[in-house]
Amino acid sequence: MAFLFKLPDIGEGVVEGELTKWLVEDGQAVAEDTPLFEVLTDKVSAVIPSPRKGTVVVRHFKEGDMVPVGAVVVTIDEAAGATHPAPEPESAQKPPKTAAQASTVTATLVHLPPVAQRAPDERVRAAPATRKLAREMGVELFEVPGTGEEGRVTRDDVMAWAQRVAQGTSKPAAAPEPPPSPAQQPPTSARPAPKPIERGPDESRERLKGLRKRIHAKMRESKDIAAHFTYVDEVDFTAINEMRTALERFGVRATFLPFVLKAVCLALKKPEFRYLNASVDDAAGEIVVKHRCHIGVAAATDAGLVVPVVKDADQLSMRQLVDEVKRLGEGARDGKLAAEDMSGSTFTITSLGKLGGMFATPIINYPEAAILGLHKVEKRPVVVGDQIVIRERMYMSCSFDHRLIDGHVGAAFVQAVKGYLEEPVSMMVELV
Repeated sequence: MAFLFKLPDIGEGVVEGELTKWLVEDGQAVAEDTPLFEVLTDKVSAVIPSPRKGTVVVRHFKEGDMVPVGAVVVTIDEAAGATHPAPEPESAQKPPKTAAQASTVTATLVHLPPVAQRAPDERVRAAPATRKLAREMGVELFEVPGTGEEGRVTRDDVMAWAQRVAQGTSKPAAAPEPPPSPAQQPPTSARPAPKPIERGPDESRERLKGLRKRIHAKMRESKDIAAHFTYVDEVDFTAINEMRTALERFGVRATFLPFVLKAVCLALKKPEFRYLNASVDDAAGEIVVKHRCHIGVAAATDAGLVVPVVKDADQLSMRQLVDEVKRLGEGARDGKLAAEDMSGSTFTITSLGKLGGMFATPIINYPEAAILGLHKVEKRPVVVGDQIVIRERMYMSCSFDHRLIDGHVGAAFVQAVKGYLEEPVSMMVELV
């Protein structure tokens, strides 16, 4: 009996994922819970196991394909030794295209037509990030010719279409609508479509895929939307280091990070800094203030940068923070984090550790409003009173979305975090 295994719902709001790696071959026997493939979404990278025992008959997608939730990914023959005709691939199961749809695909492959051939109520294939960009730029997705696989609309399609509309070289198919609210106004100028780089003899090329592709899209989205500004200050970590040494006598080995987490949470709870734990809903024209502190901790892995999340960090004790940071760090390195470990952050901390240098400009983990960058702690001569002494110091840089956070508020937040770290006892006073 042939079992059609469909991509399951692997996270709230996830409608599709990139199939990054097959872990089985056609004709391979699999047991229940045998890993079948790896899939990457906007929220998490996950290994999908087989729900049934049998033999892999057909793999319906290739590595690098975008797979919609609910689409048949693999057919498994549950009857040992039996043979069954393999069902047609997902694309062959779809009803034939209408003449209008067929002409749209043909035109897309040849040139961008002035008006797309979709009906307003026809479902458009596009990633969630692409849909969000279209809303922000005031673009109707059904108008945009898709150049992706099977007519999928990409980010570049949206931006190219918006540019053509601005230049008057296209005619929107939908009837004119009332002007959008100020929060929904598209940017004054669309980012131009990227130009191809000429190929040369002394180069090699790698396909942009997997986690690197997601990072590429997220960073571009953040820089396109948020108005970044960065504030930098130097923090004395001498007292924190002494506290770490004291904790080791009680069997607790901690990095600097749990202390920074505690200081950040205490600062975010102050009413004057509530917008640092918030997001802007541009479509609704609203500020969304978060009342829970879910702190993302950016971690470097062999595959790229991931951001596991310490949930309800403000409610955890120092020992719990130490344990949770360790668990998430190990899970990120081993690629064993669950979906819930990788989503829901309201504020992010990123650290380059020993490679931290002096300071850098962190890019906001959009749609969050701020990100704190930690750098290298090292001994430096400083003036304390009238004496030159050796202290352990670190530069700390924080980037903010200037649309929401004024300069003096961002600076005051960094000073508040700095105050907690330079006098750790003050954190105990706040916790009483």
